[in-house]
Amino acid sequence: MLRWLTQTSSGFVLALVVGIVLLAVLYLLPVILAYSLGSAHTKGILILDLVLGWTVLGWLIALIWAIISGNGGSFDELTENDLSSGQQHNERKEPTL
Repeated sequence: MLRWLTQTSSGFVLALVVGIVLLAVLYLLPVILAYSLGSAHTKGILILDLVLGWTVLGWLIALIWAIISGNGGSFDELTENDLSSGQQHNERKEPTL
């Protein structure tokens, strides 16, 4: 497999495409986090990331903004039981023992 990647043009193209996709995901990581955390500032984070993300400082600011502006840093999703009991999205459940 490694020989195919290094010695054929189709292997090189595949490696190049995979590398570009991985770099794009890394570059857009602040936007992906903002969206997954339910941030109200997703569009602003996207603009900042697209305009200044190529600088390390701009990318870090976008990443920090995405994490801070999320829904309390929780990746938990509401279940049907939470919705039927009227529990609000921003309330935290106490752990049960």
